[in-house]
Amino acid sequence: MPFCMNCGKESQGEKFCPNCGMPSDGGKPYRATRQTREAQGIRARDLIEKALQVLKQKPFRLWGVSLLCQLLVALAAAFGMLPIISIPIALVLNAGMAAVFLTGYRGQEVNSDALFAGFKRFFKVAGGMGWMALWIFIWGLIPVVGPVFAVIKMYSYRFVPYIIIQDPDISATEALRLSMKKTEGFKGRLFMADFIVGLCCAGVMLVLGGLSMIPYVGVAFMIIAVLVSIFFALVVPLLLGLISAAGYEEIFVKGGAGDQQETSEA
Repeated sequence: MPFCMNCGKESQGEKFCPNCGMPSDGGKPYRATRQTREAQGIRARDLIEKALQVLKQKPFRLWGVSLLCQLLVALAAAFGMLPIISIPIALVLNAGMAAVFLTGYRGQEVNSDALFAGFKRFFKVAGGMGWMALWIFIWGLIPVVGPVFAVIKMYSYRFVPYIIIQDPDISATEALRLSMKKTEGFKGRLFMADFIVGLCCAGVMLVLGGLSMIPYVGVAFMIIAVLVSIFFALVVPLLLGLISAAGYEEIFVKGGAGDQQETSEA
């Protein structure tokens, strides 16, 4: 039985793979490499642990650039810019923030240069991010189950910001398709990593909220709850951004490198 050299899907002798669209290559067998197996074995807990390690090393730099991103987005909206201008600016800045998290995850110096990387190809990056947001919105319009499909698509398109920032030649449609392909089999793990973080935060706040109801000492726990909520507001967005970057690096880059290596050896 022939196999696609790109994704390993069985084919029936077609000229192009029905799964990924790549040209067939004589039906040579597909073999998983060490890097591909490592990507397949990545767990939600692994993504969280890797992200936490980076966050411990560079919390202030990441927070500073993140704050700058938020301020620029707010300024774009506050100074009366039309949505047709302010929305693309916000989309490009969000793509740049994804590049910042990826830079930090890779152990490189974190600064504002990566934040503004998308402005060199403003219309292409804004178009790619807008195309992604539009499709998520469209899926969300499906009656009853729309929100579920929207969440699924959010994780299907998780790698789009990194792809369009780093590949100047790829189109928005191609970026979405490539992200969908590379997240296949990993969307549940990406979701669980985010869900675990949110669940832990909610659990801590629920416990502190209950303790704050205790007479007399409850005031102290209420103050602690306020401080913890401020801490979460500052740190959790950074952690989620690093988890997303970890997913891209461990699944897309390293797993993809294994595929490329196998193709070159065949």
